[in-house]
Amino acid sequence: MMVFHKTLKAFAFANATILLLAGSAAAQLATDALGTIEATIDGAPYSAETLDVPSEGTSTAELRAVGPMLSISVQGHDPEAGSRMRNVLTIDFTIMGSDASATMTDASVSYWPEGMDAPFYMSEGAATMAAVDLEALSVEDGAAAAQGSFTATLCRKDDFFSQSDPNDCLPVEGTFDTALRKAE
Repeated sequence: MMVFHKTLKAFAFANATILLLAGSAAAQLATDALGTIEATIDGAPYSAETLDVPSEGTSTAELRAVGPMLSISVQGHDPEAGSRMRNVLTIDFTIMGSDASATMTDASVSYWPEGMDAPFYMSEGAATMAAVDLEALSVEDGAAAAQGSFTATLCRKDDFFSQSDPNDCLPVEGTFDTALRKAE
């Protein structure tokens, strides 16, 4: 059940991002860079930006309060990919508390090299769990930000409903440093 919940969570976040960033065919939404993700995916360097979309009141780096917990999603978009929907890396985690010393209750990482209509990689189903280490977290009124590192093994999925392939996995490790939009 937990794996289904995590897959559904990743699917919902990815769909929201597609709607957020795709815009209509006639108009592109203006975005502002909020922060960065620097990583190594299967030995190859990876750099991405987290994005704010002021006209829509949304962001690809968000903080959401869920009772006493904070859910944080940091989605990086490669500015060199040619499409904002390709070469996307997402780090999701939930903490119990409101600073960098808070207890991590859940973490996942996903990688979308060719976008939503192609196979992708997720940490769910891998032999080792994804790990996020928060170095700094600020959730002050009017401004929020997170800085940290992450490691995961990401296994290929052909689509959202297929099983992860334990024979096709990629190691990923890196850092993130981004402002966060507080989601309502």
